Amino acid sequence: MKEVRILSLDNRGRIVIPHTVRKTLGIQASSQIMLIADSETKEVKIKPIGMVTDSPIKFRITMEDSPGSLGKIATTFGKYGISLVYGEALTVEKDKVAVWTVIGPSPEKIGLEKFKEILLTEGDALDVEIIPLLEEEE
Repeated sequence: MKEVRILSLDNRGRIVIPHTVRKTLGIQASSQIMLIADSETKEVKIKPIGMVTDSPIKFRITMEDSPGSLGKIATTFGKYGISLVYGEALTVEKDKVAVWTVIGPSPEKIGLEKFKEILLTEGDALDVEIIPLLEEEE
């Protein structure tokens, strides 16, 4: 069943997802959703994500733009039991540099800095930027 609603933004750019839609999709106050904005088609998609962590992390990984580079890094995530919920790859300079941005949980068994080191060594990443998606509450 599809529900179509026209929603308005408030003066801070927020929208309210109607109760019936939240209930149908199982979205609660503590749920996380992903917003995907496509500047070419001028579309916005909002998807509930099944993240079982309170601290999702965005990894921006710079790598060589060569066959197998992305696979090697993806295998490293799998080896350490990190299941990704979103990924987007972009070639920065053909046959030289690419960037893979992924969202997933923070590694449970090893710290972020250690995992960054592993991506650089085992995954052959050129650079790894780690960005927490939720800001600390003050």
